[in-house]
Amino acid sequence: MEENKLKLPKELIYDRGGKGRKQIKDVSIITPGKPKVKDTPCQKRQKRNKCRARAAIEPIFGHLKKDFRMEQNYLWAEKGIQINAFMAATAWNLKKMMEKLKEKFLYFIFRWFFHQDKIYFSA
Repeated sequence: MEENKLKLPKELIYDRGGKGRKQIKDVSIITPGKPKVKDTPCQKRQKRNKCRARAAIEPIFGHLKKDFRMEQNYLWAEKGIQINAFMAATAWNLKKMMEKLKEKFLYFIFRWFFHQDKIYFSA
């Protein structure tokens, strides 16, 4: 990331398998676990919420890997990895958008159809 002149995050939320260093350079690594005795209730709640937010994202990564071909990367170099992830996320968003459009289109068709039906049989 330093080569690309990108900013490093201040903290990184990792899963329970990450046993090791708690800080690399200026990045603090947070793993779920028992809170420290010195932590205030507010700090405990914030850590718990951060770890829960990460856990909520995990199923989405699973769908991206399985359904949108993010499991195997055929592109070369670090840019290829980024492009592959970007294309998988774009496919996910397009699928969601198409579902919403299909729902709105069907709603419009049914509404028009039943509205026309009432006009013809009302007399």
